[in-house]
Amino acid sequence: MTDRPLVKAWPPLIVASSKPSWVKVRDVALTGLMWLLFAIMLETEFEMFFGRNLARLGLSDFDSDWRWREFFHALRPFVEVAVVLVTLLLVAGMFTLRRVARGRLLPQPAPLTVGEEARRVGMAEAELIAARELRVVVVHIEPDGKHRIEPRQAAPP
Repeated sequence: MTDRPLVKAWPPLIVASSKPSWVKVRDVALTGLMWLLFAIMLETEFEMFFGRNLARLGLSDFDSDWRWREFFHALRPFVEVAVVLVTLLLVAGMFTLRRVARGRLLPQPAPLTVGEEARRVGMAEAELIAARELRVVVVHIEPDGKHRIEPRQAAPP
């Protein structure tokens, strides 16, 4: 046995072969619920716009009065919430624009020295300098955070 921790593959993917059954049940239930909601909304629309014509043909006994005032009165809380959310979005956007404008006025930070950068990635300075001179490389990041550079041959143009 080794003391090395188990490294999981990244990114964690759900593939069709390992999809749990509860995910299938959840997906079917949510899809069915949304189709039911869509059917209810569609029935209301048919009642509102085609109810008179369908009642004349004897296909239904819809209440064919168009109560627009009641309709918009019932819709008002949703419109108010939408207005509040859009207002908050605009305010957040203004704060972001202000923060970006302030950030552009700041001077550029001093670049890291080769030694500082090599220490941050767990490499020797000579390795980092040699890796920077290579044209195509593959960088392997170990579980402990250290970097390993593998040179690759560039594809012909």
